[in-house]
This record gives sequence, structure tokens and C-alpha cells, in this order.
Amino acid sequence: MNRTTVERRKVLRAGAAAGVLGATGVFGACARKGWRRPVLRPGPVPQRRLVVIEMAGGCDGLSMVAPIGDPDYRRLRPNTAIPAGQLHAIDGHWGYHPALTRVALLGATVVAGVGVAAPDLSHFEMMNRWQTGDPDGRSRPDTGFLGRLCDVLGDPHAPAAGVSLGLGATPALAAERVTTLSVDPGNYGRFPAFDEDDELTEAWLAAHRALSRPDRADGPLLAAARAGTATALRFSDATDGLPPEWPGYPDTGLGAQLCLAAQLLADERLGVRIVHVPMDADFDTHTGHPDRFTALMAEFDAAVGTFRDDLARRGLADRVLIAAHSEFGRRVPENDGYGLDHGAAGTALLLGPTVAGLVGEPPSLRRLDADDNVIATVPMAEFQATLAETWLGVPASEVLAGSPRPIPGVLPVLK
Repeated sequence: MNRTTVERRKVLRAGAAAGVLGATGVFGACARKGWRRPVLRPGPVPQRRLVVIEMAGGCDGLSMVAPIGDPDYRRLRPNTAIPAGQLHAIDGHWGYHPALTRVALLGATVVAGVGVAAPDLSHFEMMNRWQTGDPDGRSRPDTGFLGRLCDVLGDPHAPAAGVSLGLGATPALAAERVTTLSVDPGNYGRFPAFDEDDELTEAWLAAHRALSRPDRADGPLLAAARAGTATALRFSDATDGLPPEWPGYPDTGLGAQLCLAAQLLADERLGVRIVHVPMDADFDTHTGHPDRFTALMAEFDAAVGTFRDDLARRGLADRVLIAAHSEFGRRVPENDGYGLDHGAAGTALLLGPTVAGLVGEPPSLRRLDADDNVIATVPMAEFQATLAETWLGVPASEVLAGSPRPIPGVLPVLK
């Protein structure tokens, strides 16, 4: 993979990163007569892993998986609706975006209309609710939803139970019992250094190892900084000897993230159970939605398709579930700039050893809220309960308030 862009920025980012690392048409193949998508049996629960792709900015669920035959869809979006003949049909009512070719081929569980009862149009507020598992925004837990899962599943002595592949800490992985951290996907999980100068790198790392040693005189902030640096250095040391990367990933941000995710998941020494992937893309398509969204879906499809192939070659396809979601969807009627404004309920995807097709109750375009947004038909808490309980075997009551029930019919029932 070409990491030239990452290398050019490495010197500038190294110092800053060191401080934050430890902070916490109908689809032809499907339509072919006699063709059936193979059903993959999920692996044993203790061996299962979770990869969460965060599509920040407000991904339009009605473009990612569009209602093929709904006349209201075309009436409300005369310029931005996708022609039915271009979609990859799931059934007679819904179809994948034309750019989601590999997603359509391999299949996905589509959760349309996922959201909360009292939505907020703020990106920051809704992302915080998703990351912390706080549907109404009132509880404000100190830990993240994924972090609480790591606390239940992870080994406190492992280098990391959960890893976020992006610069800066994320509330999603905030944990109490185990180690979670954020790493630069362009640096293979290693502590930021200067690969082009061995002597400088050695001195740089030695200095940070010295700085990471605790001192009785440290105040809370300095103690936390030292502990974070020590955590990052320990994980960096553990990533020496990672399984080799699989060639063929697209030269995109998401491609680099998922390439490293596969390597981390394949290395059992690390103890990683959950990988958080904040997609570095702008789904906030207030203007020029059709072209911008097509490019976003093409990037997603190419990277995720290669990732699933990589997992299969490593013997992990039955053990890894990929969940992709956004903080909210887009408003149903288009605006005057060929764009879509902030909405409410959106669409999530589950990719892996799951049942392909729609689950839950699809939303109605004839019954919108006062702001012309899709009304949630699948609570966010039920979606997260599905990740916890159905996939990872963690009772939803241990990581979510109110004991929400998982969405039925997600995993195949095989004899």
C-alpha cells in the first residue's frame, strides 16, 4: 500500500500523536438463475470480534439502501433519487446504491430506520449518544458503549482489548478495567517515530520510555500522561511481528484502516476484541449529494470488500462482524442545492456471518416527523444490544441501560 502521504506528515504528527495515543441496475450475480449466496456459519462466541465503522457526518440511509418502488421517494427527491434500474436489488422494495457492488455480492444485514425517539440535529450530540450508548442524552456515562464491551470481554493484562484506528481518543472506547487506545493506521500501530533515522528514533523512544515512568510527585494530569505514554509504548512493542498486510487494499484512508484492522485481529497476542474505525470522510452532503455520495459509497465498497476477502484468507470471516453506522440520516426532501440536510433515523449495515436482507421494521416515507425526517422504527439501543448480546454473547443489561432487546433474525439458524 502507498503510504507516502502518511510518511510526509509523520514528523509533524509524531509529537502530537504521542500525547493522545494512550488517552483512551439489478445486480447480475444475484439475479443469475440458480445462484444462491453462501451462508456462513458464525464462529464460536468466545472467538468473535467486532469492527465498527463510524460514518460521521450523517450518512443518507435512503441513498445507501434506497426504497426502489416507493413513489414518495422520487416525489420528495426529484433530483437526488437514484433511478430504480441502477440499484442492486435486495428485494422488490429496496436496493443497494449502484456503487455498493461488492456489498451487494457478499450480502449484508440492513437495519433501516435506526435511531432514537428524541433526535437532535447536532452532529456532536448524536455522535456522543451513539458512542456512549446513551439514546436520550441524559445519562452521560463516563465510559463508552464499546469500552464497556471491552471491560466485559477483554483481558486486563493484554496490550489492548479495543483499538481505535484514528488520531485522538474516542469516547466510544472509554473503559474502566482494560486497556483501550487509539493508534495511527498509517504507522502500523507503532509509537510515532522517525523511521528514516534510526539514531533519532532510538533517542526519541528512549526519551518517551523515561518520561512514561511514574513519579510519586506527579499530579493527576501528569500521571495520566505518563500512563498513556506507557500504554502506547507497550502496544507498540507488542505490534512487532504483526502478520503481514494483505496486498490489494485501495489507497484510501478506509483502506489503510481496514488493512491494519485485519492484521491486529489476526494477531492473538494482542488480545484485541473490538476495532473502532472512524471513517475519514465527509457524509455531510448539504450540497451536491449525488456525486459526493457516490464517491463515498465507492470508497466504502472497495475497502470493505477487500477487508472481507482478507478476513476470509486469514480464516477469520466467521469470527468478525462489521457494523457500519452514522450518527443520523438525512432529511427526506432534498434542498435547492441538490443536497440533503440533517435528518433523524438512518440506516446501518451488518456485514459478516449474518442473514442478508432487511431486518426490523422499515421506515415509512408517508409518516415523517415535523421536520420531514424519517421516524425511527428500530431503536439505537436495540441495534447496540444486537452487537453485544447476539454477536458477542454479552447480556445487553450489562452494557446498556434499560435492558434493550436485540433485533431478531440477524444470525442464521443452521442445523
